[in-house]
Amino acid sequence: MKVLFVNPYICDFTAYDMWLRPLGLYYLAAAVRRHSDVEIHWLDALDRFQDGLVIRGRADGRGKYPREFVEKPRIYRNVPRNYSRYGIPLELFRSKVAALPEMDVILVTSLMTYWLEGLQFTLKILKQRFPRAKVVLGGVLPTLAPTEARSLLPVDHYVKGFGETAVLRLLADLGAGVSAAHAMGDDIEFPLPAIDLAGTQKYVPLLTARGCPLHCSYCASRLLNPDFLERRPDDILAEIDQRQQVFHSGHFIIFDDALLINKKKRFLPVFSRLARNRKIPLRFHTPNGLHTREIDRESAVVLHAAGFVTLRLSFESLAADILRRSDGKVKRKQMENAVSHLEQAGYRRGQLGAYILFGYPGQTMEDMKDSLGFIRDLGLVPHLSVFSPVPGTIDFFALQRQGVLATPLDLLETNKIYFLYQKSGFSVEEILQVKEMAAAISNANIEAAGGNPF
Repeated sequence: MKVLFVNPYICDFTAYDMWLRPLGLYYLAAAVRRHSDVEIHWLDALDRFQDGLVIRGRADGRGKYPREFVEKPRIYRNVPRNYSRYGIPLELFRSKVAALPEMDVILVTSLMTYWLEGLQFTLKILKQRFPRAKVVLGGVLPTLAPTEARSLLPVDHYVKGFGETAVLRLLADLGAGVSAAHAMGDDIEFPLPAIDLAGTQKYVPLLTARGCPLHCSYCASRLLNPDFLERRPDDILAEIDQRQQVFHSGHFIIFDDALLINKKKRFLPVFSRLARNRKIPLRFHTPNGLHTREIDRESAVVLHAAGFVTLRLSFESLAADILRRSDGKVKRKQMENAVSHLEQAGYRRGQLGAYILFGYPGQTMEDMKDSLGFIRDLGLVPHLSVFSPVPGTIDFFALQRQGVLATPLDLLETNKIYFLYQKSGFSVEEILQVKEMAAAISNANIEAAGGNPF
């Protein structure tokens, strides 16, 4: 039996490769490889490092995706932004599809619910090439919006949540030899993700825990990962060592939603040991943001000594309602203390980023000015985190009850850029003003810190 794993194209107003990797698909491929006799094939429309591409971007692995302008869906016609398909050039993708042997099963992942069109586009190409293959869709879309996924996508099977057990059982039903199909979603130490399938192993994802114990009303982490599962420190260290020894990986992208939660159990034992052994310098990046209230003097010292060079702090806002809905994630004094600890540990303030929620329902220009002013005065680099109404969250259902979002759900309404321009209450002029303010603060604080942030 031949099985193809696919990471599809993105259709959106904007997309940037901030170390976006299909980690769930890597884990699934590793489980299928270990526990079945199928022949594995791999196809990633978003991998900028595969054969046939000229790589442009930063030295740490971030960069722009190739893109092609496409027609906007009708619902987006009043959004004053270009709409594109992001991913490898179409002719390269088609040539890779054509070169594959006939497939029996195609496993396709999904991420954002509003990346529906990119998924539909990818599936159309695959169905034309492999009309007899069984297509299985997993990932975020069938987990958060199963009804919509079933009605909009020509797929034979859908997998919600952790896919390892369900996919192995499905492959067994289809005739594959399968050695194990137990509930591996309950054990985070199943086979290491199959990063050998990626176009480069220089920049690799790392997960030290799944899920998050907080209850932010706008976040779907607990829907995607109902249990907060933490890995054992020795297993994390063994994975880092294996990546470095076998693949010479130098950059590790932390995919955790809550890296510093329970830090004495997991973060400190792992990274204090790495900090003491810096014979081979490693670089760690936290694009998902760190819980600022967990950054004390000890953790700040370990972050710097272990080689964390990209730090994004989860600040969100000073607005009282947003603080309440973000489970009190961070308050003004906690932010000030965390930044002070990081500076004393050796970071320059212009090297530190802070996420600010933008476009949240009920948010005002005064809220944005207050939050941006606070970040400016702290000397940090602001990063606007545009609000997206994620299906299944408390905020999503509230917006449906208020009539802001359609019932039944239109997946394209969950697009963050669409919501910002059409539903948030901010005018086009105000959106531009906020972006200009954030850019000016960013440039000034980077320059004040000596330029060239990590």
